[in-house]
Amino acid sequence: MCAKSSGWQSSPARRYADFKQALVPLAAVQNTPRLSIPFEPHEWLDDRKARLRNGLERLAHAARNGTIPGGSIENGTLKLDRLSADVPAEADQLVLDLYRRIPDVRITDILLDVDKATGFTDAFTHLRTGVPCKDKIGLLNVLLAEGLNLGLSKMAEASNTHEYFQLSRISRWHIESDAINRALAMVIEAQSALPMSRFWGAGLTASSDGQFFPATPQGEAMNLINAKYGNGPGLKAYTHVSDQFGPFATQNIPATVGEAPYMGSDPVRGRIVR
Repeated sequence: MCAKSSGWQSSPARRYADFKQALVPLAAVQNTPRLSIPFEPHEWLDDRKARLRNGLERLAHAARNGTIPGGSIENGTLKLDRLSADVPAEADQLVLDLYRRIPDVRITDILLDVDKATGFTDAFTHLRTGVPCKDKIGLLNVLLAEGLNLGLSKMAEASNTHEYFQLSRISRWHIESDAINRALAMVIEAQSALPMSRFWGAGLTASSDGQFFPATPQGEAMNLINAKYGNGPGLKAYTHVSDQFGPFATQNIPATVGEAPYMGSDPVRGRIVR
């Protein structure tokens, strides 16, 4: 992740954890009414059977009279009404009022404020000279084009400051995966230092999950096929998210491999963190 990545810990797998760690001490059970249950299993099972029998009888009575709360049985199929939120009519006006209070601002201006606080654009150095990109607006346009999957051509059409060849030159000489990882690490480290981030977590643990992206039929030659996602070829993006809801790294992994070996790995430094 970043300079502090050694502090990250992979969340322990519950499936293989010691079951005793999940047990509640007997003294705590006796002092907590909602946890109190009979210590004889047959007593507990008899109580549950009685509750289940009573619930089924009430459901059968409601089904015969057509009085199932929020549902009905039609042709042997139980149908439940869709739940709807009880939102007052004034809420829509409140939302519109809040939006009117937000000033209009360019997204590049927001990113410049973030850069002022984190300096993440310094990570995008020139491939030959190692000098950070001086054209920050152009660099941010390229990053937005990549992040939004818009492409440089459409971004050049939407921009009133840069043409396609200007963006293409910045992309060729400054944008690479290592630079993106460095910039992301700088942003996440700055986020973890904010007092508000502590409301979500301590920043010491992380969770990971993979997302499958299908490839074109020509990708069959890559032999990256996983039965879990069907017979189509594709790749998986394995994202690591901190307990402060910061996605600090993403890895591209084959769809044919399990995700477990990559759990808790440090994609920037290429090692396992504890």
